[in-house]
Amino acid sequence: MPISRVSSVVVRFFAVVCVASLLASPSFATWSQVWSDEFNGTALDPTNWTADIGTGCPSLCGWGNNELEYYRSQNVTVAGGNLVLTAKAESYGGASFTSGKVTTSGKRSFLYGRIEMRAKLPVGGGMWPAFWMMPQDDVYGSWAASGEIDIMESANAMTSVGGALHYGGQWPTNTSTSSSTTLGGASFADDFHIYAVEWEPDAIRWYVDGSLFSTRTSAQWYSEGAPSNPRAPFDQDFSIILNAAVGGEYTGCTNAGCVTASFPQQYLIDYVRVYQDIPNLAPTVAVTSPQWDANPAAGDVTFTATASDPDGSIATVEFYDDATLLGSDSSSPYAFTWMSVPDGCYTVKVRAIDDLGAASVDSVDITVGAGCGQVPYPGNAFVFPARIEAEDFDFGGEGVAYHDLDPLNNGSQYRPGEGVDIEACSDTGGGYNIGWLNPGEWMEYTVDIHFAGQYTIETRVSSLVTGGAFHLAFDGVDQTGQVIVPATTGWQTWTTVTATVDLDAGTQVMRFVPATGGFNVNAFVVLAASPVPNAQAAGAVLHPCYPNPFNPTTTIGFDLQQTATVTLAVYDLAGRRVRTLLDREPTAPGRHDAVWNGRDEAGRLVPAGVYLYRLQAGDFAETRRMVLVK
Repeated sequence: MPISRVSSVVVRFFAVVCVASLLASPSFATWSQVWSDEFNGTALDPTNWTADIGTGCPSLCGWGNNELEYYRSQNVTVAGGNLVLTAKAESYGGASFTSGKVTTSGKRSFLYGRIEMRAKLPVGGGMWPAFWMMPQDDVYGSWAASGEIDIMESANAMTSVGGALHYGGQWPTNTSTSSSTTLGGASFADDFHIYAVEWEPDAIRWYVDGSLFSTRTSAQWYSEGAPSNPRAPFDQDFSIILNAAVGGEYTGCTNAGCVTASFPQQYLIDYVRVYQDIPNLAPTVAVTSPQWDANPAAGDVTFTATASDPDGSIATVEFYDDATLLGSDSSSPYAFTWMSVPDGCYTVKVRAIDDLGAASVDSVDITVGAGCGQVPYPGNAFVFPARIEAEDFDFGGEGVAYHDLDPLNNGSQYRPGEGVDIEACSDTGGGYNIGWLNPGEWMEYTVDIHFAGQYTIETRVSSLVTGGAFHLAFDGVDQTGQVIVPATTGWQTWTTVTATVDLDAGTQVMRFVPATGGFNVNAFVVLAASPVPNAQAAGAVLHPCYPNPFNPTTTIGFDLQQTATVTLAVYDLAGRRVRTLLDREPTAPGRHDAVWNGRDEAGRLVPAGVYLYRLQAGDFAETRRMVLVK
């Protein structure tokens, strides 16, 4: 939020960004939280903030921007877990409006880090909410030789938000650079959003809801107050400012007659947090009970976990039903009892947070009581063409998603709570395979067939001596006839057998039915249909990764029907981008595979837990889940 009467040079770059809560942010540093105000009390914390008062007169009337409000402490409240800055249409101190403004100046200032706010903006003609920073001391001279960092500012309908830097010389020889982003026509005032900058000595990056929309480097800024210092003016302590201006140059409205907002308007700030790049190893966490794919009875279910921190202490361990917080425990042994759990299928996540705010997640999928019927594993039907790992049979249990002649998993791997026999596999890609097969057994997989046609299915099999046979049925109809498995001279000596199937479009259940024992099965590789009518309409298909769960690597496959610019990235459950596998790369039609090795952008191994991978290809976007185990 500039404080000058004149902005001499403004360079604007506009980007349209599709924002989703799954997208994420701090990926360039090891951010540890060093300060926050969560606004959970009933009054402004005087150790953090001071309420600004007045119109800026006599030295800077209208705050240098021809603003129309008088800032009053009465317009600054804390309620409902929010800081509330209320703008009102009322005459006071010669102004036509009153509003609220707070600053940490003289109380809290920061040099570098991630500065973040979660807020819901006011809306209407003439409104101008801002989240910005000014130097604690004007080391290089008065504005803007000592700089200004605008983290977020928006105006009027709030359909775009901007970020800016002000630098150069003292007014009027100052200059600036700015960028903005949108929600594609929606208003940022409709809901809470997270606004942040990541400020480093030679770069500043702007984010909304974790999506990067602007970057500026020290090669793009300067200060006439320190011409030989390439990092000036953004190498000194800055304080934080929050305000809800009414009118002003940024809104295009500098007199009371053009303000059309309905008053009162509230700028709601859920929190302000500051993270800095303090070396901090992430904690480790593991769910100890119940085990993956366990089947506890409906009723009270107790979850236990272990957690430790290699360079600090565990602050708390949180227990979630997927994304819903159930409860927490701050002392070891960590446990939580979920009361009166009904029949169903659940993903329980346990999140350990250390004393500097680093977090790790572990999860288990459980079936409570009678479960939830047959559903795809691990949550999405396989979209043809696809690679289907044999061990990724549907959820549902014995007699629903599979039938096995004995109740135990003889291999004790991957899904130990299920009765299907799974062991570690040395075939290309590693992972797991199904073994100990017997005639009369079967496993089912929910599949999604976008286009009717003839598909080729290549099945990876092995057999020590006898060979074997199987067939594949779709919705109860044998589509392959008997497929012969040759002897391969070893249980981990693999070969491919092939069958073709004619399939209608739609969601179907594929059943694998062994006619004999004496062989193993690793995966079913379904090749593209021939012909594919209306192929252009599909755009892209994101396949389940394999193996999943995995350690240490997994392969993410996708198909394109036409050339597209592709971004493929991995995120953690907090929405932070962990690794970019493809970054806006022009990609030809066809099948493509990318391998993730369980490491972040800096090459560090990430903790075990649930991660998300997201494909953006032109107008197509899809997100799927994967589990890294250690």
